[in-house]
Amino acid sequence: MAFRLANRFEELPVHAFAEVDRLKREAIAQGKDVIDLGVGDPDVPTPQPIIDACTKALQKPANHRYPYQAGSMRFRESVSAFMKRRYDVTVDPQRNIVPLIGSKEGIAHFPIAFVNPGETVIAPDPGYPAYVTGTKLAGGVLHSIPLLAKNRFLMPLNEIPADVVKRARLMFFNYPNNPTTGWADRSDFESIAQFCKTNDIIAAHDAAYQELFFEEAPPSLMQTTCGLDGGIEFHSLSKTFNMTGWRVGFAVGEPSLIAGLSRLKANIDTGLFLALQEAAAFALDHCEEFTKPMIELYRRRKDTVVQGLNAAGFKSHHGKATIYVWTEVPGGSDSMTFTKQLLDKTGVVVTPGSALGQSSGSYFRIALTQSEERLSEAVRRMAAFAKA
Repeated sequence: MAFRLANRFEELPVHAFAEVDRLKREAIAQGKDVIDLGVGDPDVPTPQPIIDACTKALQKPANHRYPYQAGSMRFRESVSAFMKRRYDVTVDPQRNIVPLIGSKEGIAHFPIAFVNPGETVIAPDPGYPAYVTGTKLAGGVLHSIPLLAKNRFLMPLNEIPADVVKRARLMFFNYPNNPTTGWADRSDFESIAQFCKTNDIIAAHDAAYQELFFEEAPPSLMQTTCGLDGGIEFHSLSKTFNMTGWRVGFAVGEPSLIAGLSRLKANIDTGLFLALQEAAAFALDHCEEFTKPMIELYRRRKDTVVQGLNAAGFKSHHGKATIYVWTEVPGGSDSMTFTKQLLDKTGVVVTPGSALGQSSGSYFRIALTQSEERLSEAVRRMAAFAKA
């Protein structure tokens, strides 16, 4: 007997990733040499010292109990110390921080805590699908802001209609940006913060790629004059420390926003496993030690892909951070058609821009999550495909 899904699920987008994954599995079953550049899932293992810290934490019986939302003081103090060391921002371990079971969980749940049915959520397009999911499940109305090359992939705040601003409750943004690799400097962050404060909108920054930068370090929303007075920032350890499967993150922000998200989580989950919190605290305490070699690795990979594709006639964008390359589809084809043909003819998997937003159908995303040798081979195949 088949049961009908709840009506709210009709509002959720159908993931284009599922179609690409299906085609990838078919290609593998056919014996093709598939090079998967689709998902941003690091191919490098978690640093051994972090694994050792977790192994040690697992031996402590106290860590086997319920963690609850507040989590361990050890983890929250490490987050506080990290924010001070990295951004020179002082955050209270008890009032300004909540551990997350990955930042995706926090982002998707946040609108449920703060957005009433019918209220508007402003979000970038293209963008992380969790912005859409959380908004729809909360009964909110999504207003997407196209991220365009002519605007340096920034959100043009002055172009948001006045009636949308009036109805808006929350605005998501993400810099360094996935997928465009767009960059926002300190003044850009200040503009966003002031815009949100002036219009009584909650500013929610997705900071998943803050620590993987190639030039100057990216700023934080918490450094702005409005950061701890109307904003929340979601941090992830997934890409920073090659810990995607561990599901560890945290949010920092204005006390009432942290309290609201914590209250919602108390009704949904029982917190992040305490042994993982100990390992995460160790990782944050040694952040620069672990990220420095990864930054150099991704820099080399980025140069391999961007230089190779541009030499082959592609137009690739790569900013000052992230583990992605954002590339225009050649010949005016739509991204899904291009992605399917590329996989069929070459075995190279990329993410179609249309999977990440309605305004990015002429782009595709490359994840730098393969060795330089495999990336070079992927570029060679793509160049040959473009010339065919």
